[in-house]
Amino acid sequence: MMRGTRPATSPAVENAAPYPPLPPFSSLLKSRDVEDPVNIWMHRPLAYAFVAAIYRTSLTPNMVTLLAMMTGITAGAMILVGTGPALVVGGILLWTAAILDGADGFLARAKGTSSQFGRALDGAADAVVAIATVFPAFYHLWVTEHNPLHLWLVVPTIYLAVTHMVMYDYYKETYLRETRLDKGGEGDDSKALRKKNLDDKPWLTRFIVKNVLIPYVESGERFVRWTNPLASRDSLNHARSEETVAIYKKHNHGPMQLWALISLAPHSYLMAICIMFDRIDVYMWFRLVGANVILAIAIAWQRVATARTIDELSRRHGSRGERYLEVAAEEARG
Repeated sequence: MMRGTRPATSPAVENAAPYPPLPPFSSLLKSRDVEDPVNIWMHRPLAYAFVAAIYRTSLTPNMVTLLAMMTGITAGAMILVGTGPALVVGGILLWTAAILDGADGFLARAKGTSSQFGRALDGAADAVVAIATVFPAFYHLWVTEHNPLHLWLVVPTIYLAVTHMVMYDYYKETYLRETRLDKGGEGDDSKALRKKNLDDKPWLTRFIVKNVLIPYVESGERFVRWTNPLASRDSLNHARSEETVAIYKKHNHGPMQLWALISLAPHSYLMAICIMFDRIDVYMWFRLVGANVILAIAIAWQRVATARTIDELSRRHGSRGERYLEVAAEEARG
C-alpha cells in the first residue's frame, strides 16, 4: 500500500450518517404530571439506562415490547412453581417487565419510530403479562391457603384493577392533550380508531387494534361517561394556548396525581413485592380496598376539577366557552 493512501471503504460506510445522540431523559418523558413517584424516581430512570445501553444496536421498540412480554410470562411461570426462591425470582422478573414496558416507549420516542401499531402491541403485551401473572398469583394463593373467600374475590379484584387502569389512561391522555402544545396526547379516541383505514396494515396490526386497543379505549370512555360525563373530550374541543394550558393544569394536576397511583406501574411493583414475600393476599386487599378508596376520591375530585375547568374556559372565552358547556351537557344527557 502506498504511503498516504486510505484503505478502501464501501460507499454505504462512507455515506452513513452518524447516529444521533440519545435525547436527554427529560425530553423522553411524556410528562412528570402523569407519573407516580416510583415511576419517576426508579422505573423511568432504569428504563432510560436500558435504552442508553441498546440505543445504537439493532433492537427496535417492538422487540423490547416482546422482551417485556416474555419476561412477564416467565414471571408467571415462576409463580406457578411457587417455592420461596421461585417467588423471589418471579417478583424480580415482574418488576423487570414493568421497567422494560417503559423502555419500549423511550426507545420509540428517542428514535422517532412511534406508531399506532407499537402502541397497540404495547397494550396487547400488557394484557398478556397481566393474564400470565395475575391468574398464577391467585392460583398460588388458593393452593397455599385454600380460603374460599379468595375465590369469590378474584373476579372483582381483576375487574376493578382493569377499571383503575383504563380510567387512568383516559385522564392521562386528556391531560397530555390539554397541556402539551407541541405534542398533545398519543392515543386516539375510539371513534377515530374505528375510522382509520387499516386495510394496508399487516393482519396482526388489524387484529390488535380491533380486538384489543379499541375495546380497551371504549371501556375507558364508558367508565368516564358513567362517573363524570362532563369530562368528554368533545367538551374541551377548543384551540389550545398557554392560557388554556394554565387553566387545565390549575384544576386537574391534583386529581391526575391520584389517577397515577392506581395505574399499571404501581400495580406491577406492588404485586412484584407481594409475590417476593409470598403475601399475594396483601396485594388483593389493596386492590379491593386501598385502590378503590383512591378511586372514589379521584372520581369526586375529578368531577369538581372538570366542572371548574369548563366553567373557567367558558368565562375566559365568552361565546366559545358556551359551546363547551353545550357539548358537555349533551354528553351528560346521552
